[in-house]
Amino acid sequence: MQRTLPHAVAGLAALLVLAVAVPAAGATGAAPTAVRICHIVTVMDQGKRYAYSTRIDKGKLTCARAQVVLRTFLAQDVSPRGWFCARGHASQHQKWAAQCGNQAGALIKAFGPLKG
Repeated sequence: MQRTLPHAVAGLAALLVLAVAVPAAGATGAAPTAVRICHIVTVMDQGKRYAYSTRIDKGKLTCARAQVVLRTFLAQDVSPRGWFCARGHASQHQKWAAQCGNQAGALIKAFGPLKG
């Protein structure tokens, strides 16, 4: 059975609509989250006080939780349970002083120490 021209055009139009609609539907559901800036974290080291600005790059956690994780790592040099933390190195062009992530995909950073 041979298709007529109007049926073929209608079929191609339907495929075109699906090709445009499906990727657009997926893109709207996975909008990137904005970076959230948190308050400053202070730590003591050898009698000196150091302050770091903190931010949440990814993940659903509160600023209070992010600050506790970063303060623990910066002060004790130990990653809190469930987190992996690392120090930044200027020689590797890393602007952050510390960065922590967890299996849920959260990513938090501390910048500094701040001057003043």
